[in-house]
Amino acid sequence: MVLGIKSRGQPRAKVKWPVLIQTASGSISGETHNISTSGAFIYCQDPSSLEDNFQMIIKVPHRQSLIVSARIIWKTVATMNDKTSGSGIGVQFSEISADDRRLLQAWIANHR
Repeated sequence: MVLGIKSRGQPRAKVKWPVLIQTASGSISGETHNISTSGAFIYCQDPSSLEDNFQMIIKVPHRQSLIVSARIIWKTVATMNDKTSGSGIGVQFSEISADDRRLLQAWIANHR
């Protein structure tokens, strides 16, 4: 499902793709909940060790993983179901290859 453009300027698709965020103290697992060619909303258990800028691997099903650099735009507490809560972070991609951006554009266009 593709979400409206709204104030972000880019269409977003609702997706639940695994994410591995790389930090100086190790890796944090997360999951996208929506994504565009310029950023994503990511749910993760404990983003307290995240720096403002980091690298992450987005595991797109049936495709090669995307490796992007991102920066945190905002954080929130997120409840995923009655038993699970954690944090949500809005990230903006600061570095993404042209091929990966095209892959996202095509994926979003095909899932309208």
